[in-house]
Amino acid sequence: MKKLLIAALVSTLSFQALAQTDDDDRPVPQGVQPHMIKHGQNGVDQYVGVQMNQLIKQVFNFSNSTTSVNNNPYLFIYSINLRNSGWGLRVGLGYNYNSTTNDDGITKTTSNINDMQFRLGIEKAFKLSDKWSAGVGIDGLYNTNDDKTTSAQNTALDTSASSVHTTIGSIGYGAQGWLRYNITKNILVGTESSFYYTTGKQQQSTTTTSSSFGNINTTISKASNNLSSGVFSMPVVFYLMVKF
Repeated sequence: MKKLLIAALVSTLSFQALAQTDDDDRPVPQGVQPHMIKHGQNGVDQYVGVQMNQLIKQVFNFSNSTTSVNNNPYLFIYSINLRNSGWGLRVGLGYNYNSTTNDDGITKTTSNINDMQFRLGIEKAFKLSDKWSAGVGIDGLYNTNDDKTTSAQNTALDTSASSVHTTIGSIGYGAQGWLRYNITKNILVGTESSFYYTTGKQQQSTTTTSSSFGNINTTISKASNNLSSGVFSMPVVFYLMVKF
């Protein structure tokens, strides 16, 4: 994962340096001061976006039965594009951490979810009109899940406890397209659609301990499964984006 993050950072910095070089190294016409030159379409545009589906759901009071399933895990997106050609780099990040505990006096259950999704890709942006723009590209993916559930039960005669630890690591690739609308010069809303193929491995460890009349029994079982999937994401996710 560190290698992917370093690659994303290096690629972005290199992209910015290339754009800056193209913008600043042009020859200055004789008799014209550098500050008088307008750069026009040279340089880069950067976009930062966040999913706004939950906000839309709250504002319009949509019920779960009337909304489409959101299978796009990337809550935050960032892209940087050359103005003159539209080519650019993009990054997506999704993270979900949740810890819950239920205790009814007899059984106590604790669940911890720690999941992350990351993507890095290249894209080509197209200006359709003054308000509309679109883009297509390809991405590389890295996903990791680390989930654990423990349960303990106490009765007058015996006690029992179980722990299930599940980890999933996967990589993949795929194609994605997006459509955006400029509300203002620097504020946009957009949606995207993609097809991603991922492959990886799921590992699960289950530990069960029971105690009855002083006798303690412990059972440990482990399982490993290979996983692969191809998922098409409909354009049901909306992003609120800022351009700078």
